[in-house]
Amino acid sequence: MRLFDNKRSTALGKVAPAEDVPVGFMVLATCPLILWLLDGTVAGFASAVLIIALFGIGLLCLSVGQKAHIAYDTAEITPRPKIPFKLIGSTIVALVVGLLATTKIPVAAIPLVIALSTFILCLISFGLDPMRDKGMDNPAAKLRVINTALYQDFDDRCEALLEVLEPLGDDDLYGRTRVVVDTIMGLLGTIDADTPVLQRIAPKVSQLIDKLHLEVTALTNTSDGTVSAFPRRKFLVKIQTLVDAFEARARQHGIGQGRDNFELQTDLLLTRMNRYRAA
Repeated sequence: MRLFDNKRSTALGKVAPAEDVPVGFMVLATCPLILWLLDGTVAGFASAVLIIALFGIGLLCLSVGQKAHIAYDTAEITPRPKIPFKLIGSTIVALVVGLLATTKIPVAAIPLVIALSTFILCLISFGLDPMRDKGMDNPAAKLRVINTALYQDFDDRCEALLEVLEPLGDDDLYGRTRVVVDTIMGLLGTIDADTPVLQRIAPKVSQLIDKLHLEVTALTNTSDGTVSAFPRRKFLVKIQTLVDAFEARARQHGIGQGRDNFELQTDLLLTRMNRYRAA
C-alpha cells in the first residue's frame, strides 16, 4: 500500500478533505511541550509566546488550506490554489515541534527526525494542496460555467432594478415590473446551459436590461419621491413593449417554445424559492 495513491491523492486534487477537521484542537497536543520553555525567565516566557504564535500561524494555514481544498473539489472549473497553505502549515507545525524537541534533546539529529516525522504525519492527515488546474481543458464544463454566470448576472441586475422601485411603495407598479422581469428571466431559463445560445444573445439581453434600468431611473428621479399618473402609465407601456418585443424575437429563435408566460414565471418563481432556501 503506497503512502499516496496516484488515483486518490489529495495532492492531485482528486479527494476532498473532510469538511469538519478540528484543526484548532491540535494546539492541545503541544501544550505540555510548551511548558518546557517556562523556566521562570523572561527569555523562556518570550520563547513560549513565540512558539505558540508560530504554531497558531501553522494551524491557520492548515485551516485555510482545508477550506480552499474543499472549495476546489466542489467547483467544476477552478485553477489550483496560488498559495500552498497546507504545505506551509505542515512545515510550520513540523518546525515548531522540532524546536520544542531541541530544548530537551541535545543531539541535533533526533529533533530533526522528529520534525520530519511530524511533517510526514501532517501530510498524511491533511494531504497536499491541489497541484493541477481543474476542468480548464473541458470545453463543455467551461461553457456551462460561463452560461451559469451569465444567467446569474442577468438575474442580479434584474433584482437590482426592482430594488430601486421598492421605496416608491407602489405595489401595483412593482408587481407589473416583476412580471416583466420574470418573463425575461423565465425565457432565459429555458436555454440549455450546455449550448452557446445564451452567450450569443447575451449582448442583446444586456442592452434590454440597461434600457429597463434607464426607464426605472427616469421614473424614480423625482424631487418628492412620488410618481404621478402619466409618467407611471408611460413607464409601464414602455417596459411592456420592450419585453413583448424581446419575447417575440426569442420565440422566433426557438427560445421558450411551447411554454406560455404563466408557466415561465411560475418556473422562475420556484427556482428562486429553492435558491433562497438553499442560501
